[in-house]
Amino acid sequence: MVYHILKKLLTEGRLMDCSIIIFHKGAVRNRKTIFGRDITGITRSDLKYIGGESFQEKLTVPLESVLEIECCGQTLFRKKKRIEKVYPRA
Repeated sequence: MVYHILKKLLTEGRLMDCSIIIFHKGAVRNRKTIFGRDITGITRSDLKYIGGESFQEKLTVPLESVLEIECCGQTLFRKKKRIEKVYPRA
């Protein structure tokens, strides 16, 4: 689903206006924002972008860690929260 949305935005030329929020362990509240202008490539399994401390590093993120995709003030994708069932002990 995420791959198809990103590919559609890329072909329509709207990827530059988007922001993608990903799960990142070291970031504040475990969330990090990637802007569309920093994305260099999209494959079926991951997203390649330029970032890091020097903004020169080429980094990859698995598409599984994408939490939200926002474009022009609209939320195009939001990952559903997982509810884990807790069963009482017998």
